[in-house]
Amino acid sequence: MKRALLVLVLVLSGCGVQPSDPIGGSQATGALIYLIRTYDNTLVPILRPTKHQTPAGAALTMLAQFQAEQTSGYRNEVPTEAELMTVNGSTVSVPIDVTSLSTLATQQIVCTAAVPEPVTLVGGGQSRGPLTCPV
Repeated sequence: MKRALLVLVLVLSGCGVQPSDPIGGSQATGALIYLIRTYDNTLVPILRPTKHQTPAGAALTMLAQFQAEQTSGYRNEVPTEAELMTVNGSTVSVPIDVTSLSTLATQQIVCTAAVPEPVTLVGGGQSRGPLTCPV
């Protein structure tokens, strides 16, 4: 009887933790870049830690520096000559003919640009888009 009473008291009293609202925190810092997972050719987001929040488009400069991810089974399909990109609103300027980019390279750029609206790629006198990130 005493054991049942003790169990009842413990159940009714709970563990003393009072309900509370979620505690707010700061937004995680980093740049989200998109690389291709080698074993299945899938475009995946990778969070690259940075000291400060990265503005939209700034992560494009990080596509060239993916050695750590490469040893973990990821690759970059964006050609090295295309890595000097600039972003102006929803337009990404690429220093090569954008029609020469593979589908995966195009998706990498569009997703990594991280702008909220569809992206248009321009370069080499050509344009592609507006395009949206498929991931």
